[in-house]
Amino acid sequence: MYNKSVKKWDKVVNMIFLGTYNHNLDSKNRLSMPAKFAQALGSDVVVSKGFDCCLEVRDVNSFNDYASKLSALAQNKKDTRIVTRQLLANAADIKLDNAKRILVPANLLAEAKISKSVTIIGVGNKIEIWDANTYNKYKAQTDKVFEAVADKLNEDNE
Repeated sequence: MYNKSVKKWDKVVNMIFLGTYNHNLDSKNRLSMPAKFAQALGSDVVVSKGFDCCLEVRDVNSFNDYASKLSALAQNKKDTRIVTRQLLANAADIKLDNAKRILVPANLLAEAKISKSVTIIGVGNKIEIWDANTYNKYKAQTDKVFEAVADKLNEDNE
């Protein structure tokens, strides 16, 4: 993760979340985090509503930076208020337990339509939690347009 530094061989290394993992929620709505993710996150995280029907996980410092950027947007604009309210009202401070699990609140599970099977993906400076079926459908759709979108992004940056 960009904001989380790990000292390794007297050198500071910034962690970036990468990879795709499949897990299941247990009967108490707890989700085991992949070991590498849990280590980089620390014990306190924020789980929030994300985009495209997923949840986002950040360490507290990263979430505070994110929330500050949202709050800095012009609050006199209706669209800004909608996005800010949706993202911040649908967020929860969570503590990883000793088994490196997070207890996902029921309201957030409902926001992302998550039932039991979950796909956890690393997306650079954050982690996304998806209902496995929703993620598989999303991935199938975006796989078809991936190269065209990449080309367009490249054109936009020229």
